[in-house]
Amino acid sequence: MDKPQVIEHASRRVLSTSQIAELFETDSKTITRNFQRNRNRYTAGVHYYVLVGEELKAFKTGRQNEDSLKYVSVLYLWTEQGALLLARSLNNDQAWQSYQMLIDKYYAIHTRGQRLEADDKMRTALPPAVKEAINHLESRVIALETQIQNSTLHSGEQRRLRNAVGERVYHLTKKEIGARPVIFRAIYSEMRERYEVDSYRDIKQSQLQDALRFVETWGGDSIEART
Repeated sequence: MDKPQVIEHASRRVLSTSQIAELFETDSKTITRNFQRNRNRYTAGVHYYVLVGEELKAFKTGRQNEDSLKYVSVLYLWTEQGALLLARSLNNDQAWQSYQMLIDKYYAIHTRGQRLEADDKMRTALPPAVKEAINHLESRVIALETQIQNSTLHSGEQRRLRNAVGERVYHLTKKEIGARPVIFRAIYSEMRERYEVDSYRDIKQSQLQDALRFVETWGGDSIEART
């Protein structure tokens, strides 16, 4: 999945509606329709920016080669928070995978860059002994982050995931109690395949939220239609 062309507005990385649609493998009309249906959940300046008039004209000036902007009179630019709500409105694997890519490779890079620039300016004014102590602490933090990143679910997280599976199975089989063992096996089997593990217990802590979303949306349409 290619990283989208960078757009910055108000010192933040943003994405146009057409970019979001391409990444989420849908069309701009669907994105716009979902936004309009849930507009009360979105806040201008937090989830999106709207460019019109002179502001839009100035934006187009720097992108004269983009034909998609030629006849646009209103342009929505989506922040990280806005992309999250749009992914939720679609609620499919492609949208969630694309959103995770945006967090890792698009939005977060700019945020880290701004933070590092400010940190560098502050650090130049510190005494050498303090700089050395900070470097030592940073090394320990990196080591701990690596350890946490590779840590598997602890007992409480395992229980939370099991409960989520149980709730999903119950919801899908209210009228087909006899199908529950099959559904349980199917969910756990797909989880093992999705996270390339031998047991759900081996899922990493950093993957828990994704796993919970996966369970929450698993098998919905096809099975619920029968129940």
